[in-house]
Amino acid sequence: MAGLVLFVCPHGAGKSRIAAAWFAGAAPGGWTATTAGLEPQERVSAHAPRLLAGSEVADLLDVDLPRPLSAVGEAALTVAIDCPPGAVPGAVEWRLDAREFGEAMNAELRERARRLARELSA
Repeated sequence: MAGLVLFVCPHGAGKSRIAAAWFAGAAPGGWTATTAGLEPQERVSAHAPRLLAGSEVADLLDVDLPRPLSAVGEAALTVAIDCPPGAVPGAVEWRLDAREFGEAMNAELRERARRLARELSA
């Protein structure tokens, strides 16, 4: 089985972008990732490229304009990151321990995205 993983965060500009890049770097064959926001910002957060700079997935960061959920087709799996409970029906909900955009958040998203990739390849 393969398909699309949709990462959603409140603004579709930071956390979801970082998670999608880490997932793309570890994704099993046939799996891809995209992002959306509940209330999309006008541009990608400056935190995403800053936190991924120099990493092996920096070039996998989606820098297109943030998009709403309605602009994304059907996903095989949706992951809602720090969204209000139930805001994305049917989504796996990730509540991050790291609250600040820094290395701790990047590390947590990296580990969760890689774990998800491992689970999907099993």
